[in-house]
Amino acid sequence: MSTLLSTRHRAPAHAPPQCHAEATTISTSVATEIFVRCAPEASARGGCRGQARLLYKGLERLLRQAGAEMGDVVIEKAYFRNLAGDLADFQEVRRRTYRKWGVTGELLPATTYLGQAPCCPGQDIELQAYAVVPRKSGAVRVEPLSRSREHATVKLLEVGTARHLYISSIDGRPRRRDATASGNGHAPGSFHHESDTAWETALELVRSQGVEFPDVVRTWIYLDNIDRDYDALNASRNAFFGREGVARLPASTGIGGFQHPSGNRIAIDVYALLNPEIAQIEVMHTPTLNEAADYGSSFSRGMKMALPEETYLFISGTASVDEYGATVHTGDLRRQIDRMLLNVEELLRPHGATWADLAHGVTYLKSADYYGLYQQRCAERGIVDVPHTIVVADVCRPELLCEMEAIAVLPSA
Repeated sequence: MSTLLSTRHRAPAHAPPQCHAEATTISTSVATEIFVRCAPEASARGGCRGQARLLYKGLERLLRQAGAEMGDVVIEKAYFRNLAGDLADFQEVRRRTYRKWGVTGELLPATTYLGQAPCCPGQDIELQAYAVVPRKSGAVRVEPLSRSREHATVKLLEVGTARHLYISSIDGRPRRRDATASGNGHAPGSFHHESDTAWETALELVRSQGVEFPDVVRTWIYLDNIDRDYDALNASRNAFFGREGVARLPASTGIGGFQHPSGNRIAIDVYALLNPEIAQIEVMHTPTLNEAADYGSSFSRGMKMALPEETYLFISGTASVDEYGATVHTGDLRRQIDRMLLNVEELLRPHGATWADLAHGVTYLKSADYYGLYQQRCAERGIVDVPHTIVVADVCRPELLCEMEAIAVLPSA
């Protein structure tokens, strides 16, 4: 079995205002990975700009503790209470911070900007970041790749023998060749046409790196109005996957959230392993959940990816759903939380994983009013000191009150 060292730590306390931050640091013989959550204290002066400065100071501090620096950050996801109003200030602070470290232009991390409000009252922004530091000379390489769309960012990350592809912010805005209805007969301007366009763009970007869509391991899908458009998304995705022969359905989250730039009705992030022959990749199952494809959603409940040095468990967006695919505990927040957490636990269990193996998590609550109870139920299960972002977002069914996604990391056998 490979050796895997995993530690968790919080940012050291300072006089307020401060930044609340946690990190999971995972070290193999090849590299150290750092998963970080940074959340500025709501009392910070200067609005979003002031909170952004605190947030990035917290990130710098935690990276230093792990032996990393800002240039080692590969991916960011930023969550906003007021995306349209605060994005420019946030981006300016971000540019200034990275510029101090000589990180500019295409060297900047692939960043997804989301209109999903942090649940903590008064907190305007929150950040999840992922950084990688080599432990051997030449063991890590990050390459920004050319992009076909203005806002999509493509990163190639090589860690040891593994070649990871990350694509953020693929949108469905029409291109010149989209001037007429899509091949499926959906009129330009319709959500279905935008979804078709987003999947086609994702395919184009994945193929540019020499793989096909069946090699995709994980997707994240953000919908401006999930209550209205989720059925159309499923129809579009099902048709696309069928055409491309995607039999091993990727792990996925489909969730409500505004995107940048404003006006996008869909945005997709994609992760693929470019040399899947070095890994054992398998779909995760649990007896507490049926397969999502049984009710028309083309995604797996989770995906296990065993690399030579470590094994990732990608847990899809998981809610209060039973083994028949039905929503359970309608209107009962506490029981929906408990069923959601049970489903995640049971996805982890067959692989020898527990909450202690979580490297990262995001929970989407229908209302910020649920925050206190959710924190309490997590603490009772030992879900503490994990980079765990909790934001407000609509879930794929109107009656669902919460949804959780996660990544766990284990030693490879």
